[in-house]
Amino acid sequence: MCYHISNTKKVPRKLEDRFNATFEYPEAYESYYHFNGWETKNLYIIRQEDPETIDFASWGLLPSYYDLSKRSEFLRKTNTLNATRERLFESQLYSQFINWQRCLIIADGLYEPHKDPGVKGSIPYYFQMENHQLFAFAGVYSVIDDGINPLYSASLITTEANPLFKKIHNSPNSKGSYRMPLILDQSDEYEWLHCDDNQDTIKTLLHTFTKNEIEAFSVSQDIFKRVDSNRSDILQPVSY
Repeated sequence: MCYHISNTKKVPRKLEDRFNATFEYPEAYESYYHFNGWETKNLYIIRQEDPETIDFASWGLLPSYYDLSKRSEFLRKTNTLNATRERLFESQLYSQFINWQRCLIIADGLYEPHKDPGVKGSIPYYFQMENHQLFAFAGVYSVIDDGINPLYSASLITTEANPLFKKIHNSPNSKGSYRMPLILDQSDEYEWLHCDDNQDTIKTLLHTFTKNEIEAFSVSQDIFKRVDSNRSDILQPVSY
């Protein structure tokens, strides 16, 4: 599962130029070297309903009626940081959103754990595109009306791991499945936001993956510790 990402671009203009969309409140933008999904930082998403705007969202999809202040309590009971591709149309929760409330989740890197019998604890690996370019995860989102402004929450979609991810994220989940986040190819991003409720197209896109080359290298175990890991040196390679 994918619970750790980065978005290191210092200025919102980088995201705007890449995705041809704008922030309504660019002054509120903050970059991060490490975002643990259980934290309260913001995801940056582009919604199906408004593909020309980059919005802020809480990580972990919440029901539309939910009180955002109770997010942590909800996630402890129902972990929605990730949405499993195979269950999107059957899930009582996600089936409400997959047809009409899909989104792009913007990032420039992610972290996954690797198990090595000779090393205590998990070894974090950092995945990035060539030249550390921005990319988009496939996601679904909900709209929460707090009576003042609409608020958004989102889940990152995961799929069966390819050989690279399976080699590194080498511990299967409880169902014996090896997982990776669904990174859309740039050529598929428009269709993900614009194919409306065409389930055949949606399901086809759910079986795609970026064609760009991805590199991965091990980094500090601070990623999985209760220490400040949102710092620039966390992206430095570490040998084990």
